[in-house]
Amino acid sequence: MLNRLFIACLLITRAFAQNTPVLLPQPETVRYTDEKLPVSRLTVWIPASAPSEVRFALEELKAMLGESAGESIKKAPSAALATFQWVVREPGGALPEVSEMNGKSEREHYKLTISGRGVRVDARTSAGLYYAVQTLRQLITGQGKTAFIPGVVIEDRPALTYRGVMMDFAHGGLPTVAEIKRQIDFLARWKTNQYYFYNEVSIELKGYPAIGYRSGYTQAQIRDIIAYGKQRHMDVVPFLNLYGHLHELLRNEQYADLAIGQYGHELDPRKPATNAVLKDWISQYAELFPGPFIHVGFDETWETKRIADDKDVRINAEDLWVQQLAFVQGELKKYGKTVLAWTDMNNYYPDIIKKIPEEVIPVLWEYKPDTVEINRYLNPILREKKPFFIQPAVSGWGHIYPDAAYTYDNIDLCLQAGVKHHALGFIHSVWTDPVEPFVRASWLFMAYGCIGAWQGSVPEKKHFTEMYSRVMYPKVAGEMQKAFDHLAAANASLDKCLGRNTNGMPRGTIIESWSNPFLPYYLKNTNEHAADFRNARKSGEAAQAELIGALAKCSSQDTAFIHSMIVTARLMAYTATRFLWAKTVCDRWNESMLVRKKNDFVVYDLAYPCHGLLVDVMDEAGELKTAYSEAWRSEYMPYRLNTMLGRFDVEYGLWQKLYLKVVSYRIENRSDHVADQPFDVLFKPDF
Repeated sequence: MLNRLFIACLLITRAFAQNTPVLLPQPETVRYTDEKLPVSRLTVWIPASAPSEVRFALEELKAMLGESAGESIKKAPSAALATFQWVVREPGGALPEVSEMNGKSEREHYKLTISGRGVRVDARTSAGLYYAVQTLRQLITGQGKTAFIPGVVIEDRPALTYRGVMMDFAHGGLPTVAEIKRQIDFLARWKTNQYYFYNEVSIELKGYPAIGYRSGYTQAQIRDIIAYGKQRHMDVVPFLNLYGHLHELLRNEQYADLAIGQYGHELDPRKPATNAVLKDWISQYAELFPGPFIHVGFDETWETKRIADDKDVRINAEDLWVQQLAFVQGELKKYGKTVLAWTDMNNYYPDIIKKIPEEVIPVLWEYKPDTVEINRYLNPILREKKPFFIQPAVSGWGHIYPDAAYTYDNIDLCLQAGVKHHALGFIHSVWTDPVEPFVRASWLFMAYGCIGAWQGSVPEKKHFTEMYSRVMYPKVAGEMQKAFDHLAAANASLDKCLGRNTNGMPRGTIIESWSNPFLPYYLKNTNEHAADFRNARKSGEAAQAELIGALAKCSSQDTAFIHSMIVTARLMAYTATRFLWAKTVCDRWNESMLVRKKNDFVVYDLAYPCHGLLVDVMDEAGELKTAYSEAWRSEYMPYRLNTMLGRFDVEYGLWQKLYLKVVSYRIENRSDHVADQPFDVLFKPDF
């Protein structure tokens, strides 16, 4: 790892000084030469007998080279005459296996040699060949006839065997199958090998027709996604909840009796009907997902503990948890599955780790950038000498745009702990609890974690957005880098204003972003943080400007992504605007009416039909609703869209009602009338 860090630092310096290609993740060893290979000189031979995964990697290579050269790459007349030479030494090995848990697998190892004569890839398996192609993608310099690849010798293998991203398919919008495939393509570029499909009841199960109806994925769609992932050497791993987090099931009257609480969140393991349902589910999931791993959840079983503590002393919540995990693991073992489970209940039951069934792999999740918190969950696992996974997260569940510093630090500390203590794997969480945020806003941070998992150390943060933008958006790298930095700054400013008192809710700025800004609490808060709100607006507007500029020059494949980011930037600026405008409206009225005792065109300022302060917010809320709906439909299924659009309708109604009240007040009183009450007291702004 020290060698990799040294090389990374060296190449970062060279990248900025000499325009050396940016390589993310950083390979284990890199040695450049003075040679160059014109892209147009490359020819590829694909034998008819090539396995499907090998053929896919080579076809992707041809498409990539053709895009850079501006013309199709020629087919070589024979393997011997091809200027792209490749060797795959072992059959199979497309996906990660349980047998690799010893950390000694060379399945993903590759050597890439480029000279003026051609390219040679020596890979252990098709996975190594595919990852060599991803590195080659980043080495291509220039476009058209002048495009070339610098001479280089690269040897590479991952620091961590299992490197995954967990995507939330339960709480927010449900990405379309096309969007899921875009995510898999994106993650494959960073050499990710597991895509965790977090599901509560969003996958069709036979015998449960009303569960997830028009709000989930069919089994045919899941099989399509699994096959798509396999081509890109990514195992689609089911991430289930087989104990808690099942309100979407238990809120139905037909299944309410399976809950430990009335219309609750958790199953009651004491009921035979509960485990009968689970046996059926397990058999279906095991048949649907062919991979060796399955994550069963078992986190945050707070309801059982609360009922045990408050109502029923006969319930031993810890024993039920262990009993149920043993049952689920036993059932899945029948299908040859290796079980992963979260361990956060260790916070309540200090000895629970030693009671976990031996074959269950504990997964430590900690989403705070706090070493003490991480060690609180890690130390019991280390004491029991259990192999484990570690799981940080993008801090996007509480924000319109993720909290960059918080996310980076959380990933850094979890990765350091995982590498130091020889974690089996690294899973990167992407949660969507508040429904509103677009997952696309998390892509930058997903890449950061995936790159770190391959390297064994995180990318250099100071220049990460610049390096990432050069790799992902070469035509508009400067604009995208500035946009990402402005978005991070906007969130940092909002974070100073909002999110301090959201106990029991997702921590962050988004919970309060739709609150009534005229309430005394928020008017006081805005007075105290007016400069921070203004900075958030400035940064959000600056991000919009950069993104709009990027649209004119970007690749067509990036336009939908950039449109989503523009909506994200507008939402951040709007959040600040609504609080500032509430303060400004009140200040303008109160200063004129109560201090100077003079009307002084105050109603004109507030309610002129085409550019009053109240109309400003109505205009933006209305336009944002349309833009948000378009961005949603480009990323998500329709499910839950109306939940979000309803917020825009209520928001618009707040400002429209207020506008009409002010207009009526002006009509009902003489033009020189001076009010004797503060604006918020007189008009009582409310939804």
